[in-house]
Amino acid sequence: MKYIKLLILMMLIISFSGCGTITKENNGKKVVKVALSAEVNPPYLYTDSDNKPVGYDMDYMKELEKKLPQYDFQYEFGEEESNVVGIGVGKFDMGINWFFKTPEREQKFLYQKEPYVYSLTTLIVHNDTNDIETLDDLQHKRLTPMSPSGGLYSILTGYNKTHNNQIDIDEIHKVSNGENFKMIESKRRDAMFLNLTTYQAIQKELNADVKVGGVVSKESVHILYNKKNTQLQKDIDKATKELKEDGTLEELSKKWFGFNIFDDKESLNDIKDRL
Repeated sequence: MKYIKLLILMMLIISFSGCGTITKENNGKKVVKVALSAEVNPPYLYTDSDNKPVGYDMDYMKELEKKLPQYDFQYEFGEEESNVVGIGVGKFDMGINWFFKTPEREQKFLYQKEPYVYSLTTLIVHNDTNDIETLDDLQHKRLTPMSPSGGLYSILTGYNKTHNNQIDIDEIHKVSNGENFKMIESKRRDAMFLNLTTYQAIQKELNADVKVGGVVSKESVHILYNKKNTQLQKDIDKATKELKEDGTLEELSKKWFGFNIFDDKESLNDIKDRL
């Protein structure tokens, strides 16, 4: 029995020894397995009528493919939480879709050091509401439910750690932005915490009786890597910096968002008045 257990242990070690390391194909390119979230998040990442991934994230990845011909990026859709687990155990080399930095994840993963995009977080309220513009205004207010694995959730929990006036957060694993919009429109909830571009995409479709109450923050968005992929992280950081300097990412921002999201926050403060 002891030898059988030893044999099983050796087999497990062999089977997981390649996890988190980038393999090579016959053509000599290094295969990079990229996790994409199945959760729709336009215009960052969503699928077209042919179920192909499109959006700012995919245009950015296409530019990286040009800059880094030594890599063969291969994409796979999955649920966000399982993707994060998969990156940790080496099923995927990296993941892209609106990852904010959190202290907990920084202990387990590598983060992109050169952010490839930003997110403007906003509070969405009913058109009749004029007293909710900042997180400080949410005391005794009810927010729509949100996923505990998302970046927006981490911003609110971080706020609660540093403020006496706590924000009540309802957790739900499968978020429906459309249902949350209806909650605001019917005044069942007071506000929704959402990134600006997601609001724009959903409001274009629903034309709900809601508006942006205020822009809360500008958050950097990063690729998430398995901890072993330090060279991949360095190569993508270098390429991303070049894409910023030559104006490529500014062009992609204007294409997908309608404005330059790389502007400083002060320049973006009046965006809600232009929507």
